[in-house]
Amino acid sequence: MRVKKLYQNEIFVISIMCLFQGIFLLYAISNLSISYYEAEIFYEKKSLVSLIANLSCEIFGRNDYALRVPFILIHFANAAMIYKISKFILKRRFDRVVATALFMALPASMSSAILLNPAGIIVFFTLLAIYFAKSEYNIALFVLLSVCALIDRAFFMLYVGFGIWALYTRKKELLLLCIALFSFSVIFYDVSSEGKPKGYFLDTVGVFAGAFSPLVFLFFIYTIYRIWIKEEKSLLWFIATSALCLTMLFSLRQRVPLEMMLPYCVIATPLIIRVLFNSYRVRLPKFRTFHKIAVGVTLVSLAVSYFAVIFSDVMYEAMFANKPQRHFIYKFDVARQLASELKNRGVKSVSCEDERLCLRLKFYGLPSGDSAFIYADEPEYVSDHKNSIQNIDIYKRGVRIAKFYVKI
Repeated sequence: MRVKKLYQNEIFVISIMCLFQGIFLLYAISNLSISYYEAEIFYEKKSLVSLIANLSCEIFGRNDYALRVPFILIHFANAAMIYKISKFILKRRFDRVVATALFMALPASMSSAILLNPAGIIVFFTLLAIYFAKSEYNIALFVLLSVCALIDRAFFMLYVGFGIWALYTRKKELLLLCIALFSFSVIFYDVSSEGKPKGYFLDTVGVFAGAFSPLVFLFFIYTIYRIWIKEEKSLLWFIATSALCLTMLFSLRQRVPLEMMLPYCVIATPLIIRVLFNSYRVRLPKFRTFHKIAVGVTLVSLAVSYFAVIFSDVMYEAMFANKPQRHFIYKFDVARQLASELKNRGVKSVSCEDERLCLRLKFYGLPSGDSAFIYADEPEYVSDHKNSIQNIDIYKRGVRIAKFYVKI
């Protein structure tokens, strides 16, 4: 009886989910190296993400775990916030747990947990703002929205969603604040739609499908549409719908920075679960076959996407043995193994043909210098200097994923 009560306890179940996902995410980190984009954030950008990463590495040493674990903790905090927000939308405990589990399993959510980017922070402050709004903590909400304007330019989208909701619910003070903060963000961060018109709509749809997993993305689109025409529209729906519609609209003429938009869509899992279970439960058992099949196929699709992120190294052997550079994780690979091999050969500093590689190696204790020079391609004069040029091959799962020529 006591064991049964434990399984019925939402907090216990969610804690167990966090524990197991934490183990999986730590394994995923073990196969990652810092990318150029992340190294640029770490060394050159002044942002909250950079501050958190630098502080963690200052305390725990400069390594991939110290770099990324703080964002796993933010991911778990986001899961807790999804659970809290779900209480305003879902009545059943089981539904709230499923909504939280779905959020945690989305490839976009997992990526925000192990990669250096602002997505996890955007999700956290967005969910906190929604919680304050639904709990009617108006002063806290106004302060939080104002602070968000100083954190990241991506919060301009939050003001769009909140502003439309404020207009819909006739909250004049909130509407005026959102207009002011949106204007500030657009001007201060130079958010614009200028540029040479070029269509990226299909690319954007593809990224969204990968971020949700393809079938979950279809459920998401259906949820947005269903609520639009038939159901009560919540603040969460306004935020997710605004982000989706503006992203698709702008993608018709320019490339949209999706790391700014996706966080506002992945938080819609409570809405997806509400629409799904309402549609399922309103039918008699003999008419639920289609829903069961659809959910089963979707779960398989989501599981494939989930484990593709966690066990990305296995895919080198399974799918990218001949073209490892095409692997989606390749730009987060190679640098740590290369740095380790260079140190084993007594190298203390490096110069590179590719300056981006040098910035990545700097994180692993190899600053710019003349101890060694790294070539990505074989130098033309290698035949005259065979004794001074050394080869370094980088392998993953028995597959050579990179080759470098080093002059020491």
